[in-house]
Amino acid sequence: MSAALPVGRVQRSASLVAHLTAREFRVRYQSAFLGWLWALAPVLARFTVLGVVFTALLPGRGPDYLAELAVGVLAWTWFSGGVLNATTSAVDRADLLTQPALPRQVVPVVSVLTDAFDYLAGLPVLLLVVALDTGGVPLSALLFPLLLVLQGCLTVGLGMAASVGDVHLRDTRLGVGLVLSVGIYVTPVFYSVDTVPAALAEVVRWNPVGALIEAQRQVLVAGTVPGAGSLAALAAVCLGVLAGGWALHRRFAPTFLDHL
Repeated sequence: MSAALPVGRVQRSASLVAHLTAREFRVRYQSAFLGWLWALAPVLARFTVLGVVFTALLPGRGPDYLAELAVGVLAWTWFSGGVLNATTSAVDRADLLTQPALPRQVVPVVSVLTDAFDYLAGLPVLLLVVALDTGGVPLSALLFPLLLVLQGCLTVGLGMAASVGDVHLRDTRLGVGLVLSVGIYVTPVFYSVDTVPAALAEVVRWNPVGALIEAQRQVLVAGTVPGAGSLAALAAVCLGVLAGGWALHRRFAPTFLDHL
């Protein structure tokens, strides 16, 4: 009985997360004429602008640059949107915090997963660009879902930690937004690590989001598999950030309503 109780709680929480995520996604686009197609708009706009700039105006990029760019743009759009929405989730969705049956950790998770729906909406476009630019989708793409799970863990962990700060100090969301607006330039979104000067390459490599994007490019574009050591290190960082953010959120969540 004692073993079944946690399992039952996990099942109920998973069901609740799925229900709330689907509801948030529907609400986000329910009043828009084009509906969920707006989920593609930021990705397509950024991809088009960067694609024109770096292929037409600044030629000399690699043969698979458009595919690499599509991977980077879609990954960064989910990461930045997920972290920012998770940061503001406790304040913006205080109504959910008043539900006694709802674990408060569900709130930032739902925010990240809602942005994951946006990512999934753009995934067919990504695969199409990869197939057209490289000639097909390689077998190594079977590892791609694992990398997406790791990116989700990293995004949730950072968002949970930042949401604690946002509850106590609203400057947090502004600071997170500023870091994200600058972070795209130190993350290999529209360039690869190989094109970075040696003096800056190590800084870029230590960026876990950049490492995730480069690993995604390996399995989707290059058709290669990341080394076991680098993949294990990346998994350890992402899971460690998730564990740290979750613990921090769990520690302070009981006092959230006192500050709202």
